[in-house]
Parts: sequence; structure tokens; C-alpha cells
Amino acid sequence: MKKKFLILFFLLFSFLLAGTSSAFVPQAPHLLHLVMQKIKQPVGIEAFQIRKFFNYENSENIYVELEEKLIYLYPNQLRSQILSEATTNFYVESDFEYIKISDGAVVSRDKPLVEQYTDILLYRDYETLLTQLALSGIDTSKVSFQRYDNKICYVIGRSQEKGKNFPGLWIEKETFLPVKYVIEKNSQRVEVLYHNWQKISKTMYPMQIYIFFNDKFFAMIDVKTFDLRSDFSPALFNIDHIGSLYPQKKPVNELDNHVKDTIHR
Repeated sequence: MKKKFLILFFLLFSFLLAGTSSAFVPQAPHLLHLVMQKIKQPVGIEAFQIRKFFNYENSENIYVELEEKLIYLYPNQLRSQILSEATTNFYVESDFEYIKISDGAVVSRDKPLVEQYTDILLYRDYETLLTQLALSGIDTSKVSFQRYDNKICYVIGRSQEKGKNFPGLWIEKETFLPVKYVIEKNSQRVEVLYHNWQKISKTMYPMQIYIFFNDKFFAMIDVKTFDLRSDFSPALFNIDHIGSLYPQKKPVNELDNHVKDTIHR
């Protein structure tokens, strides 16, 4: 009760400041709280999507198209499965732990950078998302105004070079919807763009997502449907149990392997 009172007091105080100064910039916890109030956290979501992976090395087949099903069980549990393949291929993320199964074996325990587009969709509690942003290398102590796509955005993250993208989360000022997410790791860089947010009940979800890997257009996601559901079995997200069902493959550089294997699949 005391915690909720402090949050409400902080929000009221911030809005009062905003009314007296056009240059007011909220701190990251306050800003993410407003984002979560906008997109809401339901009990669960089931989404079906088509993802096109682009392969610039093959002029005849420039992209590979896969059908995927994503199941979110809140808080902080996700299962993503490829439906357009005969082999078993899925991954599960649960409370910051991750496991990927491919061709009937465990192939990774580390989430690839190109799959972190789900961070904003999975972590719908502002404190948890704040933690995830920090784990992704974003300086959550810095918030600024930036212009993106002819719109003013709040940006969580430290600008390293003027005019250049830097690790951060761009949030449209008028709507409080996330529009861009940039992360870097081991000299690799991913930029995610979120478009066409739609609402079911009080929950919002982006229907188009674009992913750039090292400044090249890597994948395009078209969400065909998303529905609110709550009848998922907890066993679908039990990483320890899933790990016991499949043999372990020899460890690989999952980031590079994920990119190469996916587009050549």
C-alpha cells in the first residue's frame, strides 16, 4: 500500500512539473510505468505471425518465410515455436532464463540478440522491463528527447554520438508506445522497430515488427492474429523439465549460428 502511494505521489508530482515546464523529462521508472499503463499486462497472449528472414547472398531466394506461434504467460514467460517446419524447433524464456530446442536437441541457453525484440512485449511490469533494459546494456539513468520518424520521442539510454543510433528504447511522447529498441552485444548490433499497435480489450500489441542486424534489414514480422488467453499449461514454460527431455548439442556461437542457420534453413 505504501509503495503504491509513493508511485502515485511521484506521478502526480511529475505531471505538475510537466505543466510548468515544457522541457520536463521523466525518469526511466516513471516513463516505463506510463508505457505499461498504456499497453497493459494481461494474463496471457497467443499470437500467430509470419516472419521473413532476408538472405542477401541468394539472389533467387532473397528471403525465407516461417510461420510462428508465440505464447505469453504473464508474468515473464514466453514460448515461441516455428510451425512451418517438420522438425521440433522452439524456444522458451522464463524469468530471465532461456532454452532453445532445435532438431530434437538443446542448442542454446543464451537468447540471441535478434530474438530480443520480444523484450518489450514480454516484460510488462515497469520494474522488470527496467532490469531487462539494463541487462541489455542500456543506460537507464539517462532519458532525453529525440526526433524519430518525424515524431518527438522520449529515449531511455545514453547518446554516444550525435545523429547516430545508440543502445536505448524510443517511446513516442504523445502515445507512450515503444517505437524503437536498439541493443548491442559483442560488437553485434540489433535495431527493432515496432509499428501498428493494435488493442484487444485493454492490451496492445504491435502488428508489424522490423529487425535490423548490424545495420542490414534482417527480418520482417507480420502478426496475423493475437488473442488473450489464460489456459496455458505451466509445463510449456518449465525450462528445467524441457531441458531434461532433450539431449545437449555441442555449444556453438549462438548469435552467429542463429542468424546463419535461420536464413539458410
